[in-house]
Amino acid sequence: MNIFAQIKHVDRFQKVNYYTVQFEHKPVSEFEDFFQKHENNLAVNDEFADIILWLEKIGNEIGANKNYFRHEKKADALPPPSKFVEIDYTENLRLYCMRVTDSIVILFNGGIKTKEVSSAQSCPIVSTFFDSANKLVQSIDSLITERAITISKDGFELLQIEGTDIII
Repeated sequence: MNIFAQIKHVDRFQKVNYYTVQFEHKPVSEFEDFFQKHENNLAVNDEFADIILWLEKIGNEIGANKNYFRHEKKADALPPPSKFVEIDYTENLRLYCMRVTDSIVILFNGGIKTKEVSSAQSCPIVSTFFDSANKLVQSIDSLITERAITISKDGFELLQIEGTDIII
């Protein structure tokens, strides 16, 4: 069964333009769902705040340099790898995304990766988000390769996203 989605613009910062994906059968986008689930969750309050701070820092100060993202198969994730994060988190909140260029990031969804498992694929909580993110990246990459979605000349915007279905 095919699942259809569309790319939606989230916010434009000085160095990064953020987008998200909204599935046709869901009332909110993937990033909105992540935000709503975790913004008031006291168990991940620090981790959530740090992810939001990283989105702002990446967006306004450093750009979407690949070193600041966890590489999770085809997808990426925040927070950055431990060499950039000084706090040992109580939980292990992940936000999956796609770093398209140093100036374009597509935000997906995420959850709390259990520490007892070594990989996101084997985690009962985040494996669904991990799998979805990797399928989305593969589909979006294909649309970019086929030029159904293009990147602006300055590398700062996705073009032709209105009406272009992502199929996973």
